[in-house]
Amino acid sequence: MSGSRLADRRVLVVGASAGLGQATARAIAAEGARVAIAARRRPRLEACLATLPRGAVALECDVAEDSACERVVAETVSAFGGLEAVVYAPGLTILRAARDTTGSDWRETFETNLFGAAMVTRAALPHLLESRGRVVYFSSISIDDRPPRAGMSAYVASKVALESMAQAFQGEHPSVGFTTIAAGDTLTEKVAETPPEVAMEFVPRWMSAGLLPGRLMDAESVAEQVVNVLASREHVRRLAITPEPPAAAGAVEIPGVAGNPSLYRGEEEPAAE
Repeated sequence: MSGSRLADRRVLVVGASAGLGQATARAIAAEGARVAIAARRRPRLEACLATLPRGAVALECDVAEDSACERVVAETVSAFGGLEAVVYAPGLTILRAARDTTGSDWRETFETNLFGAAMVTRAALPHLLESRGRVVYFSSISIDDRPPRAGMSAYVASKVALESMAQAFQGEHPSVGFTTIAAGDTLTEKVAETPPEVAMEFVPRWMSAGLLPGRLMDAESVAEQVVNVLASREHVRRLAITPEPPAAAGAVEIPGVAGNPSLYRGEEEPAAE
C-alpha cells in the first residue's frame, strides 16, 4: 500500500543495504518521499534500489570515514536540491564478553554506531536547519536492560552514547527534530550471521535473565514508526518499540542455538537486529 504522508520529502537513509535501514527506505518511499540510500555494499544497494520508485538514488558510504559521511550528504543534496530528513541505521554488534572485548572491537563499534552518526549529522545540519528537518537514529531497547545483556558491552555503551549525542544536537538546534528509536529484538539478518558457538554462549543467558520477549518484530513494523516520526507535525524525542507478546503458537528455535527449542514462539525463523 502506498500513500503520500511524506510526499516529495528528500530523505537520506544511511545503512540501507539490509535490515531496518532497507525496510525504512522502502516504507518512506512508499509514502512519496524522494529517497537516497547509502551503505558500503554496492551490490546490496543496487538490489534495494531496484525495489524503490523511480528517482531514488544509491550512494556508497563507509561511515567509518569522515570524508565519506560528508560526501554522501553532498551527493544527496546535489541529486535532490536539498534535504528534509536523515535516517541513520547502521548498527554493529560484536558479541563478546566484556573482559574479552578488544580495543579494536570498541573502536569499530563506536565508529559505526556513534562516530558515523555524528559525522553524517554534522554534514547534514546546514541543510536540515534550512528545511527545519528531522533526523532519526536507531538505538536499542537493550540499553534499558539492567544489568546489560552479557556479551554486548561495546554495543550497549555505543547506543547509550548515541542517545546522549542526539540530546546534545537537539539542545543546540531546537528547530530540527532529533529522534532516537529504541528498537526491540527485530527480525533481520544479524543472528543468521552469528557463529553458532557465540549464540549458544549468550542467548540462553539472556533468556534466563528474562531479557527476551518470546517474539521478534519484523523490520517493517519498526519502519512504520519511522514514517510516523517523519510525518509528525511535532518533534518526537524518543520512541521505544517492543514486541507484542506471542499468542503461544508453535515453538521456534533460534538459529545457532542447538538443543534449545522454545526460545521463541512464532511462525518464522528469526534473525535479530
